[in-house]
Amino acid sequence: MSRAPDDFDGITSAFLGGGSSGYGTSKCRAVAQTSLMPTLLIVGNVPTLAGIWIAQYADQHARTSGPVALIRLDGAASRGEVYRAQGRALPTDGGAWMERASIFARSWIVCTDCQTDASAIALSGCSLVLLSGTDETALAAAKKTIEAVVQAGKVGGAEPCEIALAFVGSPETSAQAACNSLIAWAAERTISVRLSLGAHSPRVDRVESSGPVPLAMLSSLDVAAALEFIGIAMNGNPDRFSDRERPMARPEIASPQAQIAQSQTPANFAPKDVTPSIPAPLPTTSQQESSATSSGVVRDYFPEFTALAFNCPDAANVQLASDEFSALHLIQSNTGANGLRIAAGWARANWKLLCAACPQLNSSNARIIEHILLDDARDAALLHRTGVLLHARIDVAVMGTVVRRRVDLNSSETA
Repeated sequence: MSRAPDDFDGITSAFLGGGSSGYGTSKCRAVAQTSLMPTLLIVGNVPTLAGIWIAQYADQHARTSGPVALIRLDGAASRGEVYRAQGRALPTDGGAWMERASIFARSWIVCTDCQTDASAIALSGCSLVLLSGTDETALAAAKKTIEAVVQAGKVGGAEPCEIALAFVGSPETSAQAACNSLIAWAAERTISVRLSLGAHSPRVDRVESSGPVPLAMLSSLDVAAALEFIGIAMNGNPDRFSDRERPMARPEIASPQAQIAQSQTPANFAPKDVTPSIPAPLPTTSQQESSATSSGVVRDYFPEFTALAFNCPDAANVQLASDEFSALHLIQSNTGANGLRIAAGWARANWKLLCAACPQLNSSNARIIEHILLDDARDAALLHRTGVLLHARIDVAVMGTVVRRRVDLNSSETA
């Protein structure tokens, strides 16, 4: 007898890394795979070529916040580039580019024209930034865009709108004056929007970009679908959840009962339309050693943390641990994998379930700290200023015995 799946089926499936409910259906209702969304940059009326000022905004943000992945939505001409990539090589294929960018980009910006459907902007779930000039024509266009977005949000039942303003081609005094005039205008018109001055670019400076890469996979998507796709890519492999209809793989669980039942079934009894069940194998020695190694890394190199008894099903090379301040620590040995970003996205999407399994975590604030433990400190050269805490293993002589110890290469202030 089958039953309709409920919300807990989807949540449990996402938490365990897959599996149908086993109640007569092979599909589960999808749950949100990511809680991270990019910043949506609405390009308004700007002086001269808009692309120049978009690059200025992205590069200015990257100088203070680390590498920024910028995606310009323009149909078949959609493209992406990374600012302040710090010498990292990036592929020219769109899918590979997004996967590589998700490894080290500290923030993502998606820019779209102010002519985009206001409902798609208001209901995107992204933080909004309006790029504009400070002249009267530009401010008039900005007012029109703001009013349309706020009205669309009301109709769609969105929360009160908050828009950061980024003014270009003018000094800071003009930018602040333009911001104040828009705030006064919104108050006079009783428009429920919170406006603030987010940034300003007075001139065109040299930028550091990896160069544009065509993103063909976004050409046929509308703004909402493109933002969802990019939000998933921010947390790991962009193809990981692309096939929403495909049932997720069930976790392998040892089943002695299945082995007994199979041994008692005659060998020649196999109906044509029924596939005989195959018992899942017991955990191998290498899997058990891998689990022991995971907890050993935390015990040997991070004694101040407490290792968790499980890890992310899609990033088994990342160890999970907690500290006395209720934060979750993700620890990866060496580089070359996308494990940290995948594990971080998985943890954010399933934070409530993680807190239920580990009461020591803070359920009201998902504080996640990423670590990379290197065998060679020279590998840290391209990882500085990416927001990841870097450590190296070194040999230290202790009472005539050489032991391996951890050395911190940066801090939370310099990461």
